[in-house]
Amino acid sequence: MVNKKIIYSAKQVISTEILALKKLLGSIDASFCQAVNVITNTKGRIVCCGVGKSAKILEKISSTFSSIGISGFTLDPTDAGHGSLGALKKKDILLMASFSGNSYELNHILEYAKKNKIKIIGISSNKQSNLMKTSDIKILMPSVIEAGNKNLNMIPTSSSLNLLAIGDCLAISVAGEK
Repeated sequence: MVNKKIIYSAKQVISTEILALKKLLGSIDASFCQAVNVITNTKGRIVCCGVGKSAKILEKISSTFSSIGISGFTLDPTDAGHGSLGALKKKDILLMASFSGNSYELNHILEYAKKNKIKIIGISSNKQSNLMKTSDIKILMPSVIEAGNKNLNMIPTSSSLNLLAIGDCLAISVAGEK
């Protein structure tokens, strides 16, 4: 039996996410090119780091970079605070993403990267955030409406899709440059 309400709901999610992707399309700028150039020319690894849903998306982005021959790994912020920061090397690039850009779990990693002159590519939708202020290269994501009814607007759907898309864009662009 076809449930029209369920089909309508699914189509609304897709429509909302298409609008978010269109906003992302309009936000690709010189910072994106700068990130591609830095990644293309790195002698180190891509170290991806985030919290929550961003961390899960960054795992996929790290894997995609591996698929095109750029080694890297994901750094768990909790593990980083317990000794794993030593895995970061001066030639590495820290690719960090946070919707708010102010996740306290990321602050000690940002401080360590700055102190050790590790290049930081920050991805956030908050231009005034600590992540964006600290990053060497700032990829500003557009503010988007999350899919679902207004009571569910806190669930990262459209923003997660945009992060996944920007990661794919970075990887494919870097592969094209190599």
